[in-house]
Amino acid sequence: MALDSALLGRADDLEVIRQCAADGLCCSVVGVSNLGKSTLLRHLCAPKDGRAAGTFVYVDCNQMPERTARAFFTATWHALATVLDAPARALDLYDAMVAAPSDMLVGLRFEEGIALALDHAPRPLVLCFDEFDESYQNLHPQAFLNLRALRDQHGAALVYVTATDRELAPLTTTREQGEFYELIVPRVHFLRFWEPSHTRAYCASFAAHEQVTFDETDIAFIQSQADGHPGLVQAVCYALGAVTGAPVRDTAQNRVIHQLVQQSLATDANVRAECEKIWNDLEPDEREALLGLRRAEAPNGAQSALRGLRDKFIVREGDDGPLMFSRLFDDFVRRQKFIHQPASRGVYMDVDAGGVWVDGQAVNGLTDMEYRLVLFLYGRLDRVCDKYAIVEAVWGQAYIDKVDDTRIEKLVSRVRQKIEPDPAHPRYLLSLRGRGYKLVR
Repeated sequence: MALDSALLGRADDLEVIRQCAADGLCCSVVGVSNLGKSTLLRHLCAPKDGRAAGTFVYVDCNQMPERTARAFFTATWHALATVLDAPARALDLYDAMVAAPSDMLVGLRFEEGIALALDHAPRPLVLCFDEFDESYQNLHPQAFLNLRALRDQHGAALVYVTATDRELAPLTTTREQGEFYELIVPRVHFLRFWEPSHTRAYCASFAAHEQVTFDETDIAFIQSQADGHPGLVQAVCYALGAVTGAPVRDTAQNRVIHQLVQQSLATDANVRAECEKIWNDLEPDEREALLGLRRAEAPNGAQSALRGLRDKFIVREGDDGPLMFSRLFDDFVRRQKFIHQPASRGVYMDVDAGGVWVDGQAVNGLTDMEYRLVLFLYGRLDRVCDKYAIVEAVWGQAYIDKVDDTRIEKLVSRVRQKIEPDPAHPRYLLSLRGRGYKLVR
C-alpha cells in the first residue's frame, strides 16, 4: 500500500530512540506483535534518516541460523560491516570470526570490530537488535558479559537498542543477563497503539488502494472493533471493504452491513491470527489477569500483571474499572476462557459476543434461525417451551398459524446436529412429548 502504515503515529517513538542515542543511553523498545517495531528500527537505520545523529545499525536476530554467541556476533558484525568505510579490514574480521576455533576468539574479533567501527563511523555507534526475545533467552552467558564489557569500555560512544515483543525483565534469569539488562532497565519504551487520527489516515489509504468507500460510521466501526492495533485495523478494513464496495450507503444500510461484518469477525482468520499473536506475547500471569477480567474476579497477584498490561496498552481504565483495548480482543479472550477450561460441561452462550459453547468447545456454523432457537431456549434453561412460544421467538408472531410441527422438528434436528455430542441421543436439547422442548445444562 502507498502509506507506510507501520510508521503511522511513530514520530514520538522515533524521537525517543534518537534522543537516547544522542545522550549515549541504551534503551529497550517493547510492543506486542504487529505494532511496527521492525519498521521503526529499519527506518532509524536507513541512511536517509538524517535526523538520527551517529551510526545506526540494524541487526535482525531472526536471521541468525542458531541462537549461539558465534551466530550472534557474526550476524551483528556482518550488519555493521556494511556501513563502514573500511571494507577490506571489515571483510578480514568477518572471515576471522567465521573461522575462529572458539567462541572466546569470536568475541575477541568482535571487540576488534567495534574498535574499528568507532574509528571509521560517526559516533555514537548504535546497534539496534530487532526480534531480540529468543536471543536474550538462549545466548550463552558470556555473550552478555562481552556486550557489557564493550559498553563499559567505550561508554556513551556505544549504544544498544533492543526491540522485543515482551519486556526483558521477566526473561532475566541469570546474573549475566542481569549485567546486560542493567544498561537498559531505566529506559523501557512501550509502543502505543494508533490514535484515532492514525486509524483514520490508514482507512483513507486503504479505501483508495482497494477502491472501496468508508464513511464516518465505517471509520467509527473500525475504531470500535480494533481500537488502534494496526494489524486488527487492517483485518477489519478488509472484512468491511469486502462488503461495502464503492457506493455510498445510507444509515440503515450501514447498520445492517456493520452487524453482518461484526458477526463475521468472530471467525475471521486474520483477526484470530492477530489476537493470537498478542495473546502469545503476554506473560502467563498477564493472561490469567485477562481471564480474571472476563470472569469479573481478580486472581492473586493480578495488580502487578494489570500494571504490565497497562504499560503495553492492552488494558485501559474505564468508568467501571479496567477494560481490554478492543472489542475484537475482548471477544478473543472471552473465547480463551472456555478453551482454558476444557473440563467445563454443558451449554453456554455469550449473548454479547453471539457465541455458543458446548462442553468448552465453540459451536460454529449456526444459521440465524438456529441461533435464535438456541438463544430463546437458553434464556429459559431447564424450562419447557411450547411450540407456540418457539414459533413466535424464532419466526415471529405473524407465523403462529403458518409453521407446523414438522418445520419445528426439522429446525430442532439441525441444531442437535451442531450442539449435541450424539444427536441420536440428545443430552442438552430435549423433547417432551406433547409439551415442547427445553435446553438443559
